[in-house]
Amino acid sequence: MPVATDAPVIIPLSDEERITGQIADDHLFNAIDALFNDGVVVLQNAIDVEVIDKLNEKMIQDTQSILAGSVKGIHWNQGEDKGNVSQVPPILKEYMFPQVYANKLAAAVLSGVLGPRPELHYIRSNTLLGNTTSRQKVHKDVRGRHLSHPYAIAQNICLIDVTPENGSTELWLGTNNTSPWTDHEAMNLGFVREDKLEERRQARPPVYGSIKKGSLILRDLRTWHAGMPNHTAETRVMLAFVYFASWYQNQMKQKFPLSMKPVIESMEKESGTKIVVDYVEDESVKDYLSTEFQTLFISPHHPLQEVA
Repeated sequence: MPVATDAPVIIPLSDEERITGQIADDHLFNAIDALFNDGVVVLQNAIDVEVIDKLNEKMIQDTQSILAGSVKGIHWNQGEDKGNVSQVPPILKEYMFPQVYANKLAAAVLSGVLGPRPELHYIRSNTLLGNTTSRQKVHKDVRGRHLSHPYAIAQNICLIDVTPENGSTELWLGTNNTSPWTDHEAMNLGFVREDKLEERRQARPPVYGSIKKGSLILRDLRTWHAGMPNHTAETRVMLAFVYFASWYQNQMKQKFPLSMKPVIESMEKESGTKIVVDYVEDESVKDYLSTEFQTLFISPHHPLQEVA
């Protein structure tokens, strides 16, 4: 018998939902249900494409600066041959779009899964260079003895249309519910054992979605996935934020200019989320691209849980 087609659930938000930031009841229900069942959901039409285009233009410029050697210590995700750079978005007032940093539609879904006032602790991107040929190993973004229920959700925003041709992420739907930490190759790694991959492939093979620009992807941090090659010449930028449940009490903070405090506080109030940053003098974070890479995703109540 042919294998049934599979894909991440896509919630088609209306223009009214996007403009008002108020998600329809049925869309909220379906989004939360998909996150619990599949570990992934796509909120389509969640962000104005004009916002996306402005951010993409700036981030492509920043990528070129990074590759030109203006930033020390480039962090390549799983090695330089994969062509995937962990890049900091522009920490500048004119690019701090509420639809990106405090999207009310996403906040409703995050709160439904993680509880009140979900906390944004990790603010970076996965920038996939063009004409790459290597893929990542299948992994979870967690390692160690991770929890068996949702406590952290990645929010990805693709700044161009994404297809399997230009590097749509390989997703192993449902593994958020089926994979204990013992599926890792080693205690301190998030890579999934080969025998577990083959076992899962027989039950539910991986999928490669096509995601429209302006969409917002939410993924349970425990869900198996892998970065794929970009067979086009165009660089594909994908924002990578991570929200934690407030009860998890993650301690990681990214440094933000003190002058942005009123902007951040306004977005927090409007969205019902918390953007966890460490405010410092503006001059000390002027070179935001050189922000040190950190994944301190542990909880003081669960110290053996770490992020790969």
